[in-house]
Amino acid sequence: MGDIVYQYDPPPGEQVISPENAYLISSILSDNQARTPAFGANSVLNLPFVAAAKTGTTNDFRDNWTLGYTPDVTVGVWVGNADYTPMQGTSGLTGAAPIWASFMQTAIQQLTGGNPTAFVRPAGIVDRVICSVSGTEPSQWCPSQTNEIFASDQLPLAKGYDLWQKATIDTWTGLLASAECNEFTENKTALNVSDPWAIKWIKEDSAGQAWAKSNGFKEPIFFSPTKTCTSNDPRPILSIAEPDSGDRIEDNPIDIYGQADATDNFYIYRLEYGRGDDPVEWEEIYKKKVPVDEPEKLYEWDVSEIEAGVITLRLYMESTEDTYAEVRIQLNLQVPTPTPTPTQTPTDTPTPTVTPSPTWTPVPSLTPTPTWTISPTPTLTPTPLVIDPNTPAPTP
Repeated sequence: MGDIVYQYDPPPGEQVISPENAYLISSILSDNQARTPAFGANSVLNLPFVAAAKTGTTNDFRDNWTLGYTPDVTVGVWVGNADYTPMQGTSGLTGAAPIWASFMQTAIQQLTGGNPTAFVRPAGIVDRVICSVSGTEPSQWCPSQTNEIFASDQLPLAKGYDLWQKATIDTWTGLLASAECNEFTENKTALNVSDPWAIKWIKEDSAGQAWAKSNGFKEPIFFSPTKTCTSNDPRPILSIAEPDSGDRIEDNPIDIYGQADATDNFYIYRLEYGRGDDPVEWEEIYKKKVPVDEPEKLYEWDVSEIEAGVITLRLYMESTEDTYAEVRIQLNLQVPTPTPTPTQTPTDTPTPTVTPSPTWTPVPSLTPTPTWTISPTPTLTPTPLVIDPNTPAPTP
C-alpha cells in the first residue's frame, strides 16, 4: 500500500453535479437505516465511520460489485470467476462487500489515522417535513410525516399533490362533481394518482391492492383534477315521490312511490331503512333489477312491527360500472304497534292415577270339618213314686 496506480486530474471547467445533489447522493448511500430493510442493521456495509456504498450483482451471478467512498478515499471491489463462469448464489453483499469493508477500514486508518473526513453539508441543503408515503408536503389527511433534506432549488411538491385528497365525487360517474353533476355527491378521501399504470397496478395487482389497503384506501377512488363530471356523462334518474321527507306516518302500510332508472348502465335498485336520521346500518326492504322510468308505486311496506321513532328511508341504485346513486328521506314513524293476543298457557291436566288391579290371592284348600258322631240318648231310669199318706187326694 502507498503506491499510486493512477491519479485522475479533472480538466478545468464547470462542476458536472451540484454540491447539493452530490451531498444528497452521499447521504442516501451512507444511510444505514435506509438499507436496513434489505441488508439488516449490522451488515458489513455498516462501518465504524460514515461511508457511502453501493452493491451490485448481475442476474447470472457472473459479477459482484461493491463501490464506496468517504471524502478521503474511493474504493471499488469486483468479485467473479476468472473464466467468467457464473458463481453459485454469491451477491454483492456476501462476495465483494466484505473485501470492500476490510480494505476501507485499513485505508482510512492509514490515510487519516482513524479520523475520516465527514461529508460537508452545503449551504443550499434545507430541511422539510413531508408525508412519509407520498414524499410531498403533507396534506391534512396524511397519516404519517417525516423530516427530509432537499436542495433549496428542488423542494418537495406542494400538499395539493399528496396522495390523500378530500374530493367531492359524483357517485354515479366516479368523477369530480361539478355544477352540472351535483345531485348525487359524496365527500371522500381520494387517491391522488393519475398515471394509468399506477392505477392499473392498484386496481388489479394483489400487491397494489395490499398497498392501498395498508394506507387506508380500502376501495380506492382515484382523484384527478382534470377529470370532472359534465352534462355529457351518463346521469341517473332517481327519486322518492311519496311519502315526503318529514312526514308523520300513522297509518299502515306505507305506499312508496318513486322512480329508478339510468340511460344505459342501470343494474339494480333497493329500498332500505335505518334507525335515526343518519343510520349506521341499513336493513333491506325490497330490491329489483328492472328500472322504473316513471314515478310509480315501488312497494307497499308493512311497518306494523317496526319500533316507533325517526327512521331514514333510502332508495339506492347501482350501475353496471360499480357506481351508485341514492336519495334519502326521514320519516316520523308513529304507527300503533298491535298488542299481541296473549297466548294461553296450557294447564297441565294431571295424569289420573291408575288404581292397581288387586292381586289374586289363591283361596286355601278347605280343611274338611269332622263329622259329628250322634251320641245315643241315654235311657231314663224311672224314679219310684212315693205317696205321702198325709197328702189329701186331688179333687176330680
